[in-house]
Amino acid sequence: MKHFALGPGLLLAALVLCSCTPRWDVGEDIEGEPVDSGAPESDRIDEWSIGDQPEPEDTFFDQSVIHTVDIVLADGSEDALWADPYTYVPADVTIDGTRLEDVGVRLRGKIGSFRTLDGKPKLKLDFNRYVDGRRFEELESLSLNNSVVDCSYLKEPIAYAAFNAIGAPQMRTVYTQVTIDGRDYGLYIALDTQDDRFLKRNWDDPSGNLYDGKYVWYGDRDYVLLDFGEGNDGLYQLEEGEDVGNADIASISAALTGAWGQPDFYARMGEVIDWESVHRVWAGEQWAGQNDGYCLNKNNYRVYFDPEDGRADWIQWDMDYSFLRDSDWNRNWRQPTGNLAYACFIDPTCQAAWKAEVERSLATIDDAGLLELHEDLAALTEDAAADDPRRECGRGEIRSWRAYTEDWVENRSATVRWDWGL
Repeated sequence: MKHFALGPGLLLAALVLCSCTPRWDVGEDIEGEPVDSGAPESDRIDEWSIGDQPEPEDTFFDQSVIHTVDIVLADGSEDALWADPYTYVPADVTIDGTRLEDVGVRLRGKIGSFRTLDGKPKLKLDFNRYVDGRRFEELESLSLNNSVVDCSYLKEPIAYAAFNAIGAPQMRTVYTQVTIDGRDYGLYIALDTQDDRFLKRNWDDPSGNLYDGKYVWYGDRDYVLLDFGEGNDGLYQLEEGEDVGNADIASISAALTGAWGQPDFYARMGEVIDWESVHRVWAGEQWAGQNDGYCLNKNNYRVYFDPEDGRADWIQWDMDYSFLRDSDWNRNWRQPTGNLAYACFIDPTCQAAWKAEVERSLATIDDAGLLELHEDLAALTEDAAADDPRRECGRGEIRSWRAYTEDWVENRSATVRWDWGL
């Protein structure tokens, strides 16, 4: 498993300048004639031009700018999204003046952050949903988060910067202004979609199986949180890779059931999971105050089975409920909710390895650099956040939330050190 290993100062500079991510191929050439969109050749991307493009510079995730994303839904698409918000519909999307026809668009989110089109919905753009092999820059898709539960608009970019600093799977974020059919939807946070392109950037071999560990929602307050050893292995959704009937997920459950409380727990579980990867992401969850993650809520995590060793690596996801004290949700970092995390914490060998990774991670995080990033992003988005017509908080709340997140960044490492007795 290979992650980027920049020093903390260089890493944070790279996050702002976006020069740290290698470029990848944009896919095979697409045969056929170009689609006549009616747009000038200079501002149009179609399936013909994409194949002839050189590998693009990674300019989209430039955190010094706010991009524009203008979505024009095809006839009938809005009605379709009202009927089924999670099924893709076609739309024309213009990003910073570059027009892409027939992009797949759907809504995202569930109980906490889901909003319909008359509010401020989370969105996903799939650039090759209807045009096979198409990319925007090097991206197959893009996730747009609405920040409706984060009045600071800063939690996710700062949280992911901390994860990136400690060497967890790298996530990139950037701000966008979004319109849909000419209506202003305000300030969004665009971030990497965890797909095969994401795997290619973070692992030497991206051909393994990637599963989503978010809860399964049946409507209203009827849902099931997914964890190992609870008989729900088949509910993990395969995002990338080969369908093996979730046998690899089941192998973790079987190992956990057999090793729980045993003297060789740490070694036995180490045969099916990469403890270094797992502890690194858990350390990031605690620093970020991710109450809605695996450790404290059995939620918002991904599992990737690295073909190099066959073991599971952990991936962080969805940080809008971060920067929270564990007590805010009646949780306790010394009594994790996730089965694997709890079993690890009560095992002396596993807890010691977890503690060592926390200490290493805290030494890697550049608190001063994160404070500088916080200041830069707050200044960049001050007007856009205040003018967001669909925000769900007052202007004064934005200022108070940002004071809170700044205090968090300044003091969180010390708090985690105290919690672990470091």
